Amino acid sequence: MNPLRWMVLAVVVAPGVAYFVYRLARELGFLDPPVDKQHEYRREIIVALYSFLLFLPMLLYGYEKGWPRAWILFGIFNALALVFFAVSGVWSARRLWGLRHPDGGKAFVERRAKERKTALSEAEITGRDSPFVELPASPEDSE
Repeated sequence: MNPLRWMVLAVVVAPGVAYFVYRLARELGFLDPPVDKQHEYRREIIVALYSFLLFLPMLLYGYEKGWPRAWILFGIFNALALVFFAVSGVWSARRLWGLRHPDGGKAFVERRAKERKTALSEAEITGRDSPFVELPASPEDSE
């Protein structure tokens, strides 16, 4: 097919594809205002992951092909976009974790320590070395 036909086809089809993406985003709720901060941070993380999936293969492909002179500027902007979205995704993930764990995760660590202490005290009560159930090595040992 002639390159001019491909360009005309792309120009004709592009508005339809853009409208389809717009409708999909609207139906999925991406265009609604965020309900709370967690919702906002989750959206930013999703955008960062999708941009990572989009920009990284292009960057690796261009680097592997040696970036022709006309595409070097594109490669630089691609790398900058990748870094920007990576930083924003990590920042959003840290902020989301901070919202969900306001005490810095201390409650989780304390709960795990309490569970371990309980398991060890149960081991002392039962007289076994391990708090875990030991299964017989073979069916004959169980009889």
